[in-house]
Amino acid sequence: MTKEEFEEKLVIGAKIKYGKEYAKEQGVQEGKVITLVKGTFEYDNDFGGGFEEAPGLWCEKQNDYDSIYHLFGNDFEYFLDCEIL
Repeated sequence: MTKEEFEEKLVIGAKIKYGKEYAKEQGVQEGKVITLVKGTFEYDNDFGGGFEEAPGLWCEKQNDYDSIYHLFGNDFEYFLDCEIL
């Protein structure tokens, strides 16, 4: 799947099942199903910065959201054997 195809499918409300390989690499529970929610993310660029909303998952440890890019990599190279349900 291309990056664009992932972005089209990994939207708010999408359900993803962690695969065995992903679970081992990321230290999460194999087979766990997550639902992407609307997260708010701060960004900084040459024109200042601000906040934007994007699909993500609440992270209790960080008390903040992890975006789909934090979870699966900028080019979804860490999606591995996960499954979009």
